[in-house]
Amino acid sequence: MTTQVTTTVSTYLFNRMAELGANHVFGIPGDYVLPLFDELIDGDHNSKHVLVCNELNGAYAADGYAKLSGFGAMAVTFGVGSLSTANAVGGAYADDTPMIVIAGAPSVEVITTPSRRKLHHVMGQDFDAYLKAFAPITVAAHRLMSAATAAQEIDDILRLSYQSKKPIYLEIPYDIQTAQIPVANQALDLMMHLSSDDGLKAAVTAAVAVLKESHTRTVVTGHLLQREKLIEPAKVLVEGLNAGVATTFVGKISDFEGHPNAVGLYMGAMSNDATRNAVENADVSIALGMSFNEFDTGVFTGKMGTDQHNIWVEFDQVTVDGTVFDKVYLRDFLPALISAIQSVEVGELMVSQDDRRFCFQRSDAFEPTVAPLSIDRLFVQFANYAKEGDVFYGDTGGYINGSQAEFPVGMDIYGVGNWGSLGAGFGMFTGGVFAKEAEGRRTYAITGDGAFHMTAQEVSTLIKYDIDTVIFVLDNSGYGAERQIYPGKERSYNNTPVWNYEDLGSAFGGVKGVNTKGYVARTEKEMADVLEQLSEPKGVNIVRIMLDPWDSASFNVKFSEALRH
Repeated sequence: MTTQVTTTVSTYLFNRMAELGANHVFGIPGDYVLPLFDELIDGDHNSKHVLVCNELNGAYAADGYAKLSGFGAMAVTFGVGSLSTANAVGGAYADDTPMIVIAGAPSVEVITTPSRRKLHHVMGQDFDAYLKAFAPITVAAHRLMSAATAAQEIDDILRLSYQSKKPIYLEIPYDIQTAQIPVANQALDLMMHLSSDDGLKAAVTAAVAVLKESHTRTVVTGHLLQREKLIEPAKVLVEGLNAGVATTFVGKISDFEGHPNAVGLYMGAMSNDATRNAVENADVSIALGMSFNEFDTGVFTGKMGTDQHNIWVEFDQVTVDGTVFDKVYLRDFLPALISAIQSVEVGELMVSQDDRRFCFQRSDAFEPTVAPLSIDRLFVQFANYAKEGDVFYGDTGGYINGSQAEFPVGMDIYGVGNWGSLGAGFGMFTGGVFAKEAEGRRTYAITGDGAFHMTAQEVSTLIKYDIDTVIFVLDNSGYGAERQIYPGKERSYNNTPVWNYEDLGSAFGGVKGVNTKGYVARTEKEMADVLEQLSEPKGVNIVRIMLDPWDSASFNVKFSEALRH
């Protein structure tokens, strides 16, 4: 008689998450989730625990980790831990990031036995309150109530998150966390072909017909190409059609910014003239995995698709000149279209390499001066600092400006996206540096001082785990983005407390000169010297960049005006 091999529910979950790309679990222990944490440390799996400073930051970290690895995970205790993650979970939902928040819950007996006793971390006696709270901001909020069905329920909810590119919330009662269940005997079936076969065929036929009528084409790339790992197939389409290719704010993909057919970053009327012309005046615009959100469209100022043919490929829907093909998924449509374009003639490009495509273009001719730093010149220095293979995360101010910089092919670039939560970018960065995809690569974050105040304690996490990295803090003494949205008025609510950012490494447990170092740059020459010293950073380096409180990039002034609504 063969003895069935078993494992705990927690270890089963960790092994399944690893199949999706999550080999680290960010987490804060609490009494209801301690058995799961014991399994995280001692169980038969390869997952590692990363202790963060609070649950919100940990959920941001899981999001940032997922953007690189494909899936992220955060573990918390019931109620107080769960709700602390909600802002980050909302951001993951808005920007299509698959991740899981695992919450330890009271035992099944406690949950199912009526009682007048009010447990800690519970609002009254409603044990379902947090499931209800997470339902609108996840693709599924679920609780395991039986070991007998736990494996199937775990598989189903993980598959749903991975397929939909949305976050999930999973409660595991105290006694279920270490319950024994059979080990998985085969890999998780992700069932990734979800398209209607008839709809897919019809959508491809319609798209090919439009392409045959066009001579100039521009592909606009979106963040879903990153989430679905479709960057290489998208390149094949661009090159097969000889189409121009533009990136977007949320989907800033360096492979398409250094591409010979690059036309720049498209944000509607916020775009450079050459970029906007190439997108909006081509015979056909092809939006691949783009979200028609406020940031990607330049606050809805774009005219893409208005006076031209259009092929819009969203997550699970394709629209060709107004005809909608439902249940046709980007991941199925793109390879099918590539196979069908052999009959389409090669097109003509509408932009030359001499056209100005980015606000902050890389320039060998840039000469730093002793002048005070300004955003318009600083981000040219950042563009020149960047190299192939870098991993860059930007917080709100850092990413709004960083999105306009020309970065080299082979970088991974991520920011707060359309959600725009202050502090999220640095929180995501804290997670991203742990992904195996970041190993051996130079990593850095660019954050404004106001945003950094929200999540700065995670500097201690980077120090604790011996991460080699750089944090650039744009110190303009407050919320610079808000100043531009509401200009002409000096308001105290936009002025943040003064921090000595260059000293935070030692304040958060580092040893200055050993595993942390601080810098201050006030002029272009000082900044150039700092960047040269940080060409191969060791330890946690924090660079305080002194800026005038009212300085703003010329691009951002126009963008801020559009946001006043």
